[in-house]
Amino acid sequence: MEAPLLPAPYLAPMRSNRIILLLLGLVIGLASCITIEENYTFSKNGSGTMTYVVDMSEMGNMLASLGGDEKKDGGGDEMGNLDMSEHAAALKSIAGIAKVKMDKRQKWVQKLSFSFTDVGALNRALNQLMPDSTGTSHEFFKWEGGTLVRTSNRYAYDISSTMANEADDDDGGEGDESGFDMNSMLSSMKYKYSFKFKKPVASTENGAMTREEGSTKEVKLSTDWSVLAKDPKALDVRISLAQ
Repeated sequence: MEAPLLPAPYLAPMRSNRIILLLLGLVIGLASCITIEENYTFSKNGSGTMTYVVDMSEMGNMLASLGGDEKKDGGGDEMGNLDMSEHAAALKSIAGIAKVKMDKRQKWVQKLSFSFTDVGALNRALNQLMPDSTGTSHEFFKWEGGTLVRTSNRYAYDISSTMANEADDDDGGEGDESGFDMNSMLSSMKYKYSFKFKKPVASTENGAMTREEGSTKEVKLSTDWSVLAKDPKALDVRISLAQ
């Protein structure tokens, strides 16, 4: 399965009488209006829940302001290559995964949630949800005693680096008069984590991610896609719990 690129609907509301610079500027702006979130809760026995969020609501608002038909050009079933409907169906057949639910009530936002019995089941689900260009299975999570270790495959890196490469091919290279700024575009796209535990968090090693304010039993991290485009391991994190 190919890693998703920019969502298909972003060109849909364009009209032939738009000038080229407006088109280019809009494409850059729409590409930047994407936030992906991974939200986890862990119980003492290692089971838990995960909610995966793809938020393109800013994109929907921009399209609506340009006269796009929201019923046609966005919403629950028009997320392009970032649509998660097929993943939701596949998750229901994975051992250790239950309560799979797709929430598409908010236009341009999809929330896929499920419960897992242990990190083994969670890893099977994430390999379905976030496949990468290697086509191999990856161990996203493991426990090392009281430390939760989360490592990354190339899923996010594939998306961000592909966008960067395609934009470089299209913008005419350095010095292009269009004013295309790929780094600014990727910097405005966000990737976020949240982890909630039953025990307090003792320490966190989060590398390229920035830790945000949270409770003593919660870790909230974020980064942007310009970081992901440069470092396949930018999303790796180690969280040690108090014993």
